[in-house]
Amino acid sequence: MNKLSLVFENLLVAWYQTREAFVEGGVKNVLRQRFFWKRKATPVEMELRVVAPSPARFLRDYNYAFVEIREEYLRDGMLYFLPGSRSIKASRNLKKGWRGFALTMHGQVVGDVWCVTPPMEDTLIQHADLEMLGITPRAGEAYAFDMYILPEHRGENLAAPFHRSLHDLLRSEGCNKIYGFYWDDNLPALWMHRIMKFKELPKRQVSRFLFFMKAEDVSDIGHSRKTSQGQPVG
Repeated sequence: MNKLSLVFENLLVAWYQTREAFVEGGVKNVLRQRFFWKRKATPVEMELRVVAPSPARFLRDYNYAFVEIREEYLRDGMLYFLPGSRSIKASRNLKKGWRGFALTMHGQVVGDVWCVTPPMEDTLIQHADLEMLGITPRAGEAYAFDMYILPEHRGENLAAPFHRSLHDLLRSEGCNKIYGFYWDDNLPALWMHRIMKFKELPKRQVSRFLFFMKAEDVSDIGHSRKTSQGQPVG
């Protein structure tokens, strides 16, 4: 993607996300997502070598399917998103070489999650979140991010089996560890990661203004050390 196209798509995604956040929770919800100060984030990791119960039957019994998002599926209408921001973001993410996975019902995307893996052995994953989180995934590891489930399907206990489906697929491809993070004030995400037994890494303190972030380490005694500043995010 050229830089002008990327800037345009980032602005378009931000516009849709702002509008959708307003519909879901008003001005307070918009500010919570785009502007915040010293918000706590917890990076997490999980070893994928331990085989957990497969979620396939749970999803199948409730008429859900787990599929990888591909450009041709979007182009041909085999998958479709209801929130405008998710459709635009999917197209942008695929162009960046990131992998997306969808939880679908009759072709409609009920939820989606994205991940990055190294393009080749002995290379590092490239993603703006990683400096913010202070983690460095390497060969055989992945970073999962931006999981979204439609508001009307939240509360159906889909998040854990959806994430577990991603783990199963990555493990089958030779991945042995996955990283992610959650915001400490997002209680559903906090409990999902704890129920799934993710290992919690040192917390981060993050401030955001639109596309720019500043992140700090947060020690157990409440001190902080600045590690990244002015990091643009998508």
